[in-house]
Amino acid sequence: MLVDAAMNIFARPYQTALSVLSLLKFSGKHIDRVYMQFEPKGSAYDKASPHVVAEYLGDRAVVFQPQFWLECDAAEPSRFSDPAYRLSLRYQHVFECSDKKYLFVLHNDVLVKRDIVGVLLDNIGDAFVIGRLGQCWNCPASNEEVVKAAGCDTRACNPDRYMEFRPDFAGLERLYREAVNSGAAARPYWEGWAEKYSEQAWPLPECRVNEWGCLVDLGQTKPLTMPFGSATPFGAFEACGSVTLDTAVAWFRDLHRAGLHARHMGVDGGLTHWVGNNKLTKRRYHDIEDNARVILEKHFRDFVTWCRERKNGLFV
Repeated sequence: MLVDAAMNIFARPYQTALSVLSLLKFSGKHIDRVYMQFEPKGSAYDKASPHVVAEYLGDRAVVFQPQFWLECDAAEPSRFSDPAYRLSLRYQHVFECSDKKYLFVLHNDVLVKRDIVGVLLDNIGDAFVIGRLGQCWNCPASNEEVVKAAGCDTRACNPDRYMEFRPDFAGLERLYREAVNSGAAARPYWEGWAEKYSEQAWPLPECRVNEWGCLVDLGQTKPLTMPFGSATPFGAFEACGSVTLDTAVAWFRDLHRAGLHARHMGVDGGLTHWVGNNKLTKRRYHDIEDNARVILEKHFRDFVTWCRERKNGLFV
């Protein structure tokens, strides 16, 4: 069964190339098209374009340039009916255009080390998405002491039992209050969460699939997700208090409300994910890019030679 792959790209030409080429090296037998959505703006640090690898892939790459640059701001649901705005959401173009049953979503700062797509295909079953679930490092529900102090009649949550940890809104408020009092990790969603969480407190604000490497069942989710259904788009950030809910949180919640379920599978053994560049210094950004360049020169010689022949600025 062939699947499509999707990547949202902001800068990082070496990491982008490494992410795509390592994916195709190990999972290429499962993949038809690679949808590459390039943000309208790039990094001032780069001397070469991240579009280079798309040119290298030829017809296998589907390149899309959105009209709007939404950064990491909360999306405006009132504008979702405008195709130009909606298609500027991360990954939205492929969610609307792919004709495959499954879609593999990855970041442009990963190194794929084995056939991760094949493993996910073998294990997704009837779930609507499979991958690493939850940003548990930010969630008080994963802290045993906080859960106990909050009076929750259960043990701490983890990705394998997120379906079982279902506090009511009062319980959710106690969790975060205890986290603040004890100095445990908790982002300040409580400043504006009543509208979204008072009627149904689950899934929790940190519940999502981490999109640096996950497999989505488009057959189940596409009909339910805007513009075909009412679920929030996968790539839409959503306002909650003084911060925004992360990528796929609102989508994850809406699809659970529709009666679907996700499946946790750690992907660390199949890929390495380097943290994003939005807060990196210029030196740190170049360190990570140089690391990717070295790996490309060692393991992807055909691409390096192709770049040098065309003098496109990646390898001199």
